[in-house]
Amino acid sequence: MKFSSLLLAAALLAAPLSLAAQHQHGAQPGAAAHGHQAVGENHAHTSPHGGIVRTAGAYHLELVQQAGALHVYLLDAKEATVAPTGTTGTVMLLTSAGKSSTATLTPSGDHLVATLPAGTSLRTAIVSVKAKGQSLSARFEKLDASKAKPGKAVGAAYNCPMQCAGSASDKPGSCPKCGMALVKNT
Repeated sequence: MKFSSLLLAAALLAAPLSLAAQHQHGAQPGAAAHGHQAVGENHAHTSPHGGIVRTAGAYHLELVQQAGALHVYLLDAKEATVAPTGTTGTVMLLTSAGKSSTATLTPSGDHLVATLPAGTSLRTAIVSVKAKGQSLSARFEKLDASKAKPGKAVGAAYNCPMQCAGSASDKPGSCPKCGMALVKNT
């Protein structure tokens, strides 16, 4: 009897959490809206500033990497940029070499900026901000994976084992040059 009561209580507690994780983003009446499976996931749509968008409470955080700096934009539910007035924050950094550090986010126009140490190849960034009376955070992973490897096309999941030029593909198949089966990138 106690066990079934505990299961029922756990299910009731989890229900509001799963409902809160599903939300719409500025959908117009009659337009298809996309739902999300979990807080902090990648968004399937284009980000306003060309970065990576994560859900952070009722807001979104967009991370844009540029040489020597990280730019963080606070976005509302419709992905419109929110002015960072009174917003403070930090970003925890993990490099590809496994070193960690923390950088302060400072306001710069319509967003926040953190300066990166020279030569940093960033793997993970955890952004924490205090905005509009709320504490928001988002984790951005595999940031170094977005850099193209020499000899491989960006976004290609398969290549010829003989390294034939022009063989990169996003799906399995045969090499257009030598006819060998393409192999999945590791």
